[in-house]
Amino acid sequence: MDRRHFTGTMLAAGGGLALGPRGLWGAATPSPLAELRIDGPRLNRSLEALATSGGEWGGPNRRVAYSDADRVGREQLREWMEGVGLSTRVDAVGNLLGTLPGSVPGLPPLMMGSHIDSVPDGGHFDGPLGVLAAVEVVRRLREEGVTLRHPLEVANFANEEGGKTGSRAMSGEVTGLEWDIPTASGHTIGEGTLRLGGDPDRVAEVKRESGSLAAYVELHIEQGAVLERLGIPVGVVEGIVGIRR
Repeated sequence: MDRRHFTGTMLAAGGGLALGPRGLWGAATPSPLAELRIDGPRLNRSLEALATSGGEWGGPNRRVAYSDADRVGREQLREWMEGVGLSTRVDAVGNLLGTLPGSVPGLPPLMMGSHIDSVPDGGHFDGPLGVLAAVEVVRRLREEGVTLRHPLEVANFANEEGGKTGSRAMSGEVTGLEWDIPTASGHTIGEGTLRLGGDPDRVAEVKRESGSLAAYVELHIEQGAVLERLGIPVGVVEGIVGIRR
């Protein structure tokens, strides 16, 4: 399943709630939500700190899924999540999830997130930006004393770069045939899932049913050095690579 398919599945799970001022994003406590801004320098510091678990800032990222670097990065992420008030858990496929309660019992959560694992020699923004930006959103809400009506769930998907295992499991599309597939870490997907605290035998429990999410939002960047190296500020895409698995 590709990213567009996954996003479509998550949107279908949302059920199309309203986005008005007191609708989906409405706060239970009075606050000018439109005026809230994240702390950009602080987010950059988080990205830089996370880079040390799989490389160095300015160098390539080698935090491939299921590797020791991935586990170190996930532990750092868990500390940040819990530090901003999220209750954390690891599901059966190895997704690291953090939840901030809402003010109205029974409402489905708003999910934000992405992944922190990388391709070999990847960049430090592709994936981590979406996860750490979500953590920064929670941090700012807590700093301003804002409580949303819906719970807010931050997701770090497992093995996103090596098979989209974590996100596909939420769509119910991971099959038993995948556990023996080797990954760049040297571990199979099944072995890696166990290394992250998951349980392949319980992967069916990870699936999110229709209506179980209010919305899914992912801030994402695909990065490369070509434009920067050539001093060109904007590039227009004329073609994309097609990947078939």
